[in-house]
Amino acid sequence: MSEQTKTTIKDAAISLFYAKGFHGTSVRDIARKAGVNPALISYYFGGKQALFESLLIDFFEGYVKTMETAAREPNGDPIGSLVELFKKVLLYQQSCHWLARMAHREMTLDSTLVREVMSTYLRKEQHLLEQAVARCLRRQGEPLAADLIVVQLRNMMTLPFSSPQYLRELFLLTPADEQFIERYGRHADEWIRSLLSSLEQRKTMVVRLTS
Repeated sequence: MSEQTKTTIKDAAISLFYAKGFHGTSVRDIARKAGVNPALISYYFGGKQALFESLLIDFFEGYVKTMETAAREPNGDPIGSLVELFKKVLLYQQSCHWLARMAHREMTLDSTLVREVMSTYLRKEQHLLEQAVARCLRRQGEPLAADLIVVQLRNMMTLPFSSPQYLRELFLLTPADEQFIERYGRHADEWIRSLLSSLEQRKTMVVRLTS
């Protein structure tokens, strides 16, 4: 019963934090939506701030675990592995899109919590993406640093869930829809392969000019 109550409280908090933000949501709001006594929020989580932090950690734990699992899967094609990692992270964010937006929005702020999340989870994310991109570049003999490619890749991977209203209002796209993920995943596949192929072509051209 206690685990079910905690899940109910978390679900209520996610929907309210998503819609009204942290400061616009009170403990009583969460308790009312969850149908529980407000005292249970302090009992299970230690208060609104601690509940919010718990949700943020839940999201990034799953986010990084999804990446780590995808990165470990055997695949003789480094580019294909990178594409699959990208798609699986999209699906993870879609599965908890309210929480994803809340978490990504929070990461635009400067706070002790954000710095802790960056040093723990986003540092792992950076490492995993850099490794995946570097494997693709090494395979092609491309000496170009992977950092800006990682920045582009990461932004493309998170923007649909950090800015869903932008996509809905201007492009009539809904990141929570399965059709969007399928279409976006195909586009990402083409973009990643095209980018890395263009780097290979540029490398070949440089070799010819210098030989």
